Amino acid sequence: MNEAVVTIKDLTVRIGGRPVLDAVDLELRRKESVLIAGRNGAGKSTFLKCLAGVIIPDAGNLDFAPGLDRSKIGFISDAVSLLENASLKQGMAFHADVYGIRDFDDSLIRELGFDPGRRIKHLSAGERVLYHLGLITAQRPVLLLVDEIIHTIDPYMRSRFLDALIDLIAEHETTVIMVNHAFAEVERLPERILLMDDGKFVLDESSESLRGRIKRVVTAEDPPSELPVIFSRGPELRREHYIHPFREEFRDKHPHVFEDLDLEEIMKALIGGRYAQKRNP
Repeated sequence: MNEAVVTIKDLTVRIGGRPVLDAVDLELRRKESVLIAGRNGAGKSTFLKCLAGVIIPDAGNLDFAPGLDRSKIGFISDAVSLLENASLKQGMAFHADVYGIRDFDDSLIRELGFDPGRRIKHLSAGERVLYHLGLITAQRPVLLLVDEIIHTIDPYMRSRFLDALIDLIAEHETTVIMVNHAFAEVERLPERILLMDDGKFVLDESSESLRGRIKRVVTAEDPPSELPVIFSRGPELRREHYIHPFREEFRDKHPHVFEDLDLEEIMKALIGGRYAQKRNP
């Protein structure tokens, strides 16, 4: 198992007296790619901002690995803000100065064919995200935090962005933590899935394991109570029931067809299940 990059203990953030993060315990490891999902307001972005140092928690500890300081943490938020009137070249020089980068690796920025004299304010949303990632890549980050940015950029830039993340993991053993709602677009990236609800992580599982433990049954009848249905939807004659945790013995005991799901369907089922649980506690 890879070494821990950060160990989180009892992390708590309160806003207006309400816990947004509620005594969170978690360990994030070197070179892993993690997807954090959950309902709106579950605490996902607040968690990333604590890791990035943007929010100071009310309680708890963030124990970073030796040598992991803020210069080795990259954060791309859902509101990318850069030096608007500066040129790309000036932005790179400023970033190098702030983070003490002597040998600035601008290979990603050059690969994208950006004109270094171009003003940052003239970049499209997708170009801003890739440029920002290029700046962070020059830091050779140990930890990269990406907060709900994928859905804001076009399919071509999205693919380039994900390719660059994969390269970061491979070349620098970077740990990538993503908050995202467009699951189909990041299908190939995450190795580990975290589901957050009410400020806590309620599921922590590898994506490979999760694919085997969630199945769908389509039937006009209610499935037997033995099947752990977490969420149902659709019309009466063709109702979809999502089973978690699925066990192989169910195939022998029940005449249903248990369908495999992609990551998009799995996450919709898990999040839908949390909404259903809130409606029918």
